[in-house]
Amino acid sequence: MLHVDCVTNFISSVHTYSHMGKLSLNEEKEKLIEVLNEELGLTPYESKAYIALLLHGPLSPQGVNQKSGIPRPRTYDVLNSLVGKGLLMEQPGRPPMYAAVDPKVGMEKMMVELERKLLRQLEEKRKTAERLSSTLSKLHDKSREVAVREERVWVTRRDSAFIARYCEAIRNVEEEFVVATPAASPPEKEVLEAVKQVLKKNKTVRVVRQITPQWTRDDLERYEELIRLGDQVRYLKYDGLRYAVFDKTDTVLVFPAEGGSQLAIWISLPSLAAILREHFEALWQEGQSALPILRKLKEAKT
Repeated sequence: MLHVDCVTNFISSVHTYSHMGKLSLNEEKEKLIEVLNEELGLTPYESKAYIALLLHGPLSPQGVNQKSGIPRPRTYDVLNSLVGKGLLMEQPGRPPMYAAVDPKVGMEKMMVELERKLLRQLEEKRKTAERLSSTLSKLHDKSREVAVREERVWVTRRDSAFIARYCEAIRNVEEEFVVATPAASPPEKEVLEAVKQVLKKNKTVRVVRQITPQWTRDDLERYEELIRLGDQVRYLKYDGLRYAVFDKTDTVLVFPAEGGSQLAIWISLPSLAAILREHFEALWQEGQSALPILRKLKEAKT
């Protein structure tokens, strides 16, 4: 794929040498037409007309038709389109004359217009997505209710899709969410944001985990903010099973990676949740307040 700057420089050289009578560019012309079509989005007729004007200087519509080979009925439409894109200038008259703008100027203007067009399209797609999100969420909620009734076990990789569902489960907590983890790395930002939302709803969040020197100062400050909001965290050098329990009913178990990403198992089984809650309470009693350790690590990074 050729960069736009390279295309512009090449066109500039074509434009310069053609007026000096030094170019015969059959193969180069075809290659350039291909680049204009594929890289910059011109139509084949637009590319042929544009190259003809670069090579032969100002031309009337009939001259463009003769030099480029585009069909005569399409000539005016093609030329008007190139003028609108900033690649050509039109001199009114009978007949009107057309000339190529300096390619560096013309290409820059075309890129600006293309960027504006893409931004408008992106904004339209964003608005469409926002309008659809409510309807799609309702469909998703219905399917999730069915899945909860029909599937008590769900196995997945601990990937971005897992993180999204995990955050959704956190935000939907009705009473309490507890976590025990041996992970040395800090939680994902998306997880922290979901916990923050739950804490603002006055739900209970308790965590037993390590806080290690590999955390950055930003990691430590984000976690300290959660603690100030009410996240109850106890520090413990724990190397056991990684799990979370939601409202004493649903459980997530995360197993170490073996030659790939970590494996996660979601289980909707209150009896298992009760066993893990009992295990968590024992860890909770063994742990110590994480805030002093967190602040000590943060001071060491100043």
